[in-house]
Amino acid sequence: MAETNKIAGVISGLPKFIRQGLRNRMIKDAGHLAGSQYVATGLSFFTTLAAARILGSATYGIAAMVTAYPVLLWSFAAVKSVSVTTRYIAGFRATGQSEQIRSICKLGYGLDLLVSVIAFLLVSATASWVASSIMGLPENTWLMVVYAASFPFYSLIGTSTAIFSAWEKFRWLAVFQVLDKGMTLIAVIGLLSFGYGVSAVVLGTAVGNIITGLAMVGGATYTLYLEGIGPWWKSGLSRVLPMRKELSAFFGWNYVLITLTGFVGQLPLIVLGHLRGPEEAGFYRLATTLVATGSFLEFALGRVVYPVLSVRWGEGERDALISLIRRWTFGWGFPLGLLILVTIPLLPVFVPLFLGHAYRPMVFGTQLMMLGAAVSAVFFWLTAFYYASGQFGFFTKAYAFYTLFVIGLAWYGARNWGFSGLAGIITVGRALFVLLMVSTASRVEAQSFNVEKQVVGNSVKI
Repeated sequence: MAETNKIAGVISGLPKFIRQGLRNRMIKDAGHLAGSQYVATGLSFFTTLAAARILGSATYGIAAMVTAYPVLLWSFAAVKSVSVTTRYIAGFRATGQSEQIRSICKLGYGLDLLVSVIAFLLVSATASWVASSIMGLPENTWLMVVYAASFPFYSLIGTSTAIFSAWEKFRWLAVFQVLDKGMTLIAVIGLLSFGYGVSAVVLGTAVGNIITGLAMVGGATYTLYLEGIGPWWKSGLSRVLPMRKELSAFFGWNYVLITLTGFVGQLPLIVLGHLRGPEEAGFYRLATTLVATGSFLEFALGRVVYPVLSVRWGEGERDALISLIRRWTFGWGFPLGLLILVTIPLLPVFVPLFLGHAYRPMVFGTQLMMLGAAVSAVFFWLTAFYYASGQFGFFTKAYAFYTLFVIGLAWYGARNWGFSGLAGIITVGRALFVLLMVSTASRVEAQSFNVEKQVVGNSVKI
């Protein structure tokens, strides 16, 4: 009791906007997701560190190469349905359309499972050639195939995540994020302790994938049962057939967007490594990791507000939608952006302290990339807004221009100024893209809202 009173006293002494934020359910949900992501990242780092130290750099490198090809194949094949299914499940839930919920769940699970099986078959058919001719590791072909066999199980997390998000079960999601990396850690360390070497890393990761996928689909199915929806696999797809054109477009644009995101993440690194060597490529990889870690709360908030925006849109609450976005921007976005800005002056101290003085040259470029992350954090709701409003095609086209901007200038920036030049180009491109999308959001929202309002009634309401 004394501890509770002490905590209450501390909270009451904080500024009003902080007190309100700590009591706000969305902030709490985002905090759970962001906190679990930090824990999961720590578990993943510990797994990597332990495996690297036990196996040695050369042997651990072999394990990384064995998993790289299956992951690359799956990353280009997967439809990444979670962004699509979240919108529709949340909308159908708001309007009480149980059959439609079951149908969209079956569609999401089915597509993800189909693509993962195709990826597994492709890996099975080509692993021998890749392992022998490209990697020079023919004895590890079977490990590639076994690892790819975990994809169908892991594919179940996509629509499961959408179900948890639509019912705002973010604490469950937080638990599963930790479970994912925790199971992998236990499996890898356990197999390493029995002397399985390279196989321990690959098989341990596959075991983690399988357990997480099965646990999440079980939890999601139980959630639907508690809500009176019933088993999703018993539903037909007839309820979503009237929306097949819209869904095809949504899935298509979503796939393009995720693929472009992969290009932005990988191609600049390849260019930098080619022009300036592996050291500066390593600077870029570490900097993107630091920026991503600093953006966990932004991503968590975006996931939390996505179903809320979808429901508001489906219910036609345009004024409430605009009010929410303004309140989120000024109440949550700006403080979050300022929090990221505060970390920038600390980087010259912490980077050499934790990584060593050899990494001091990466500080300035990392600071530049943090500036872009701060701008993006202010408008954390941006991607969720364009998806919830159905304007994913427009958003993806704009992101394609951003991708061309970054990739087109990456060579020039990296050649002349190395990592810092590349970081500056990425930061400018990211800031311009975010501000452009924010400036057009109001006009896009008004136009698409009116169009969708006319369509509702002639189609399936969402």
